[in-house]
Order: sequence, then structure tokens, then C-alpha cells
Amino acid sequence: MRLLLIPDPTSPNGEDAFCREIVKRAPARGHSAAMQMVPNGPPVAAAELLSAQGFALDSDAVVINSLQPAALIAAKAASKPTVLRLIESYAGASPDSLAEVKRLAAAASLLLLPSQHMAGVVASWGVPPSRMRVIPYAYDQIFAQQIALVTVRSSRARGFTVVTAGVVDAASLPGFETVLSGVARLRMDVHVTVIGDGPALPALKEKAQALMLGDRVTFLGELPHPKKMEYFRSAKAFVEPTGRQGFPSLALHALSEGCPVLGVRAGALPEFIRDGENGLLFPPGDAAALAEHIITLNTTPGLSLRLIAEGVRTVERHSWDATVAAALDAVETLEVKA
Repeated sequence: MRLLLIPDPTSPNGEDAFCREIVKRAPARGHSAAMQMVPNGPPVAAAELLSAQGFALDSDAVVINSLQPAALIAAKAASKPTVLRLIESYAGASPDSLAEVKRLAAAASLLLLPSQHMAGVVASWGVPPSRMRVIPYAYDQIFAQQIALVTVRSSRARGFTVVTAGVVDAASLPGFETVLSGVARLRMDVHVTVIGDGPALPALKEKAQALMLGDRVTFLGELPHPKKMEYFRSAKAFVEPTGRQGFPSLALHALSEGCPVLGVRAGALPEFIRDGENGLLFPPGDAAALAEHIITLNTTPGLSLRLIAEGVRTVERHSWDATVAAALDAVETLEVKA
């Protein structure tokens, strides 16, 4: 099978690892694979440009990483089956935007999804299970050799530093407010760093002022992926506040950096974080439970090390070998023209 892969232009570090690894491994399965970026601009105009250039005519199927309307439209014009990989659950999308997402997802021949939670979201859009496959999310940047260094550095740092991150919008605001409220309940020396931006960030800053957090909270805005990983590496915990993602990729990144995860018991997080084994979970909106987890992590000898060690083992299980094999298994179910 001849595969054309459309990489996600928003991938960390500017490189789409999912497409890269399929291109590397496809020949071993008897397939050829190539990558092509799609142009920016209005989807219909971009699709027309692609079609004029002979988009996908020498391919049997088009694999699109992330929702890219132009590629979907152009592939349909070329009468090629499409495989769409979706990570984002679009929990905070407007009704009009969500309607367009549903329409485009329904037009794909096959959807690759990172969790059972995301499969449930897509099923609620009316997509039949026969057109969905759950494909593991992979990540290969594991800093296992730095566990001891991270632990020593964290133990010497002043206070207990917590990092939380994500898009701050109307849907995620309650989760971020829970993080601030949890920190505000504590009388220990704890500081929270918020990484991310969004339309509800001013409201979150107002919440911090109302809680009188002062210099116990720092708002950094959005950061490049490597810089974000630096903060994870030096923090004593990462708090995933919403659980609204199709897969909690930031939690996986935090584990890879030796940073224990405190996650809300919602969405795909319980599929990934096993409470007390590779992280700690708390109910949505429960600031008291989050505060208790911070106290427990700070006062229980050896707990941080155990969570870090199991977290690294968790990341090791999210290998590209397994992900690419599952993705190609799914692609091979497509009916392609001879």
C-alpha cells in the first residue's frame, strides 16, 4: 500500500513524530510512505491548490495527523480513503466549530483515537465503532537517567513547586481554579506555576488575586515545548486540571521528565494514571483532595521516588513500535482501489 502522510503542523519541536515513525517502519510491513505538508489558508482554496498539483494521485490512502480540512477535502476529490488521527476532544469548542469538527470526522474513512475516552467522545458524534480504532499514544523522550538528579534538585529547591499547564478557556477555567484553590488551602511553602494562555486567563488571574496567592503563583503564558519540559523537570509535581483531552499528553511528558502527576479523575486520565502507582488522582473540583495529595507527596518518605520510577516505566510502555504497528494494522483494513 502506498501511504501519503500529512503531518501535524503544530507538533512539538516542529517535527511530527507519528508520521516520521510510520515512514520509517512502513517498508518492513510491505508499504511505502511519504510525507507532505498542506498549505495554509482557507480550506477550500488550499484543497483546490492541492488538487491542481495532483494531490495523492499516486497514493492508495491518505493518513492525516490532526484535523486538517484541506487535506480531507483534497483526498476526497482524489477519491482516496482517508485515515484521520484525532487527539483533541474539542471540549471547549463553540457549537459552530464543533459541528464542523463532527462533519469532517464523519467524512473520514477511519479514525485513529488515543484512548477509550476519546472513542466515547467520537461515538457521541454519531461515528460508528466500525470506523474507529484506539491506537496507543507514543512518546520516546524518556529521561530515566535523570531521576536521581531530578529528585535531589527538587529536594533542595525552596518549598514545593507545582506546575500546571494547558489552554485557559471557559471550559478549562474551573479546573485551573481548583488548582489555585488547592494551593490556597495550604499553609506549607508551596508555589504554583501556570503555563498556558487563552481567553479565560484574565479571569484566572483575578481568581488568584481573590485567593490572595500573591507571589505563590506565577503565570508564564504559553512556552515552547523544550522550555515547558524544563519546568516539568524541576517541579515536584505536575497537576493535570481538566482531563478534557483525548489523551493527557502533558501528563505523559511530565512522567518522562521525572515529575509526578496529580490528575483529575476525569476523561482519559484514569486510563493512563493509576492512583497510587504512577500518580495520584482527585475528583473534579475537589480542591481539598488536591491539597491533601500535595501534603501526602511532600510528607511521605519515598513516595515521590516510587511515583517517578513507575512513571518512567509507564512512558517506556508507550513505545513507537506498538503505536506504529497498531496504526498500520488499522490502515490495512481499508479497501483501496487496485
